[in-house]
Amino acid sequence: MNIKQLQYFLKVAEMKSIAAAARQLDIAQPALSLQISKLEHEVQSQLFSRGIKGVQLTESGLLFEKHVQMVVGQLNRAISDISELEGSPKGKLVIVMNQAGVNLLAMPVSQVIESAFPNVELDLRMGLSYQVVEQLASGEADLAITYEEGADNKSISRELLIREDLYFTTQLNDQNRDLDTIRFKDLVDYEIVTTSEKESLGRKIREYEKREGIELKKKMPYGQLLTSLRFVCEGHCHMILPSSAFFHLEQAGQLKALKIIEPEMTRNVYLAINHERPVRNITLKVIELIKACAYQEHLMGNWRGEMNKATVGKAG
Repeated sequence: MNIKQLQYFLKVAEMKSIAAAARQLDIAQPALSLQISKLEHEVQSQLFSRGIKGVQLTESGLLFEKHVQMVVGQLNRAISDISELEGSPKGKLVIVMNQAGVNLLAMPVSQVIESAFPNVELDLRMGLSYQVVEQLASGEADLAITYEEGADNKSISRELLIREDLYFTTQLNDQNRDLDTIRFKDLVDYEIVTTSEKESLGRKIREYEKREGIELKKKMPYGQLLTSLRFVCEGHCHMILPSSAFFHLEQAGQLKALKIIEPEMTRNVYLAINHERPVRNITLKVIELIKACAYQEHLMGNWRGEMNKATVGKAG
């Protein structure tokens, strides 16, 4: 799901005709129909009812339209406001985040930055949570999305973005198809693939183990996140992850995600800068764009948890 798809959806809803919307958008009618079908598949609901006289929004479509109008409108306002304030900034902007963050935000963030600041070269980097902080602290990165790391570094300023929910991910099967949650204590029945405690997620899991007096069976990942997720989809392992890491696979029916409860597992996610180094205006403006993109992904259910109220207030 991306901004273009949402814009296509709004145009079809406005024109009440895929053919008319295709002419307005200057794209082929079959291509537009395919994009709408993909969107309906991703939200797992029929958004339009088709008839001889055109298309009409279903009840689900009307609800979705309200959210999409808010998301697209907010992003358009952000791009417009920032362009007016910043003029035409140039140069390279380095943003670093972990693999789940890149999976979720790389496309929307790169698209809005390219639209708002066409002369800015975006260098989007990926690393483990402690590597992200190292790049920010060293001055290699202008901006980072971090977790608990860096809290004791006086040069790093952080702003809470979201308190994300953590999920138990496993292969989709008939036994778990209708389940939504799993208790933390029941995770002892599974072998969990996770990073070491040097990295944020491994440390967070250990924190909950100590708190609950439970020792989980754990093993190291199979290389990068993408590789480990393939093992999950094929039934070879299980992982504890935020929805930002797996939402696309869940939407495609390739894995099952169960929210961990009793207690709920959560992790704080921050936007961070190094205030001991010069902070450019473009960096501050891009922070607002990232907040808008994060809120958009949250509204679409791709990033689940509790958004920082300040972020929601600015994006609403």
